[in-house]
Amino acid sequence: MTHSDSMITIPWALLTKELENIPIEIKLHLTSVINVLRTSDKQLTSEKWINTSITRLEACLDRTWEILNSGYWKDVPIEYRYCYSLCIIVKAALLELQWKVNAENYADKKKKTIVLKNIISQIDRGILLGAPLLSMPNLLTTIATKLNNYCVEESDIINMEDISIDHEGTNYLISNYPDRYFEQPSMQTFYNKIFMPKLPAVLTDCMNHWKALTLWKNPNYLNKIAGSRTVPIEVGSRYTEEDWTQHLVNFSEFLQKHIIATNSEVGYLAQHQLFEQIPELKEDFEVPEYCYFSDNEENDAESSEVDINAWFGPANTVSPLHFDPKNNLLSQIFGYKRVILYSPTETNNLYPYDTKLLNNTAQVDPVRPDYDKWPNFRKASGITFYLKPGEMLYIPPKWWHHVTALTPSFSISFWWN
Repeated sequence: MTHSDSMITIPWALLTKELENIPIEIKLHLTSVINVLRTSDKQLTSEKWINTSITRLEACLDRTWEILNSGYWKDVPIEYRYCYSLCIIVKAALLELQWKVNAENYADKKKKTIVLKNIISQIDRGILLGAPLLSMPNLLTTIATKLNNYCVEESDIINMEDISIDHEGTNYLISNYPDRYFEQPSMQTFYNKIFMPKLPAVLTDCMNHWKALTLWKNPNYLNKIAGSRTVPIEVGSRYTEEDWTQHLVNFSEFLQKHIIATNSEVGYLAQHQLFEQIPELKEDFEVPEYCYFSDNEENDAESSEVDINAWFGPANTVSPLHFDPKNNLLSQIFGYKRVILYSPTETNNLYPYDTKLLNNTAQVDPVRPDYDKWPNFRKASGITFYLKPGEMLYIPPKWWHHVTALTPSFSISFWWN
């Protein structure tokens, strides 16, 4: 809000213009609330007006949520995702007002933190489910970062130096493809021996300078930057199984329950654009220059979009055998992973699912194959790599890969065309 003592700064004039991009049914409700919030109207101190407005916003969010969940995500009209972002921003401003009006009830620091964490949780839902506003694409992430800085409490300190990684059992795991290891390959070597022939390769000593390699092993560091944030995690053995589901959880809870403690239920922060949501973490690594080579001649390499995803979980997370349509540099920050790869020429021996949703996933489990069910798998020839901290694995487009975390593990994947 624009008031000097406010923690949430919102450029209301720009926000009002954004109302043009959303459905009329919601626009009417939002306009009347925003018109009051833009002023220093005495209603801003009226508990009744604030509570009524929050109820209106919740009704708008419920209506928008219904649309967001009514079919395939890619088919959701973009105006409803803008709408969700706008509703969340206005609701966050109202929640801060509500907190101020009841400030005497929140004199105690702990209560104040609970209120702030609730607001951050709302903002994260806007980031995860809404769409960046056209005139202010970073507004939600900026608000979340600012509020998160207020929330770092002494009580949040995790009494632990580093995330424990028992790699005794991984010392003997050496790939039998030494010719596919390249120490700090030059751009020319990468292009000629790896990128152009489209062959998997492990790149070593390319990310030693990344701060993430040392900082992210420290749970307190991650908790300080991301602890109050809400993230999507996968729960269950693997996405092809019946027991698999997805939840939105507090990052601190995920860290303590699934990474630090031993939990019979596997929770995995998988394929999430964490660094778009929490840009501060981007300062701890960089996009490898190798991603500037493009398969598309019309692509200007510099402008070619790189999708960056986080993969963070305990030991025994599994990505079933599948392929992706893009080039991938899977970069291991800490922990150990086993990656089993098959060339696209082996596709017929891997029995892909014939459903539209899973047609890039194989029915075969290469670790425990059922040869009676999938007899052609006997003919399939694969390559196994063991990925160690500080190593990158180049996975060419359409190459099948099965990934298992042998220890707690944090990886970043860089996908590009």
